[in-house]
Amino acid sequence: MNIVLAFFPIVAAMFYGMAFIFTEKAMQSINVASYIFLVALVELLLALGLMKFKAEPLTWDFMQNKIDFTIVLIAVMSPALGWLFTTYAIKNTSAVYAAMGEISYPIFTVLFAFLFFGVRNFDWTVFLGGVLIMAGSFILVYGQIHTKAG
Repeated sequence: MNIVLAFFPIVAAMFYGMAFIFTEKAMQSINVASYIFLVALVELLLALGLMKFKAEPLTWDFMQNKIDFTIVLIAVMSPALGWLFTTYAIKNTSAVYAAMGEISYPIFTVLFAFLFFGVRNFDWTVFLGGVLIMAGSFILVYGQIHTKAG
């Protein structure tokens, strides 16, 4: 694996961390629909840049196969819906709370990989890590509920 590519998940996490705190501030001056529209516009520009500078043409071959089409549709809709829910979470709680709650996504990655694709490459360390992540998420939600109630 290319050493630079090995750091991409960390770079992505840095951008997400920045996105969370700036989204929280942005929600003071923009509504969610306008924000999501601007995110889509930026993603369109990124796609156009990839087409131009990386010579990656748009391909629609996946539409010829129902299974491929369904997988691509879910792959495209999932992050869009996830970011929509994240934006509302940030708007109505805080960037820190939303980020901490979103940390539970590895559990769902393992669960969905197993349920949809039969992936079973996990052991007791993945299970233990998942239990700790879920425990932390429940503590976070419990604290948020009791903070708002009190």
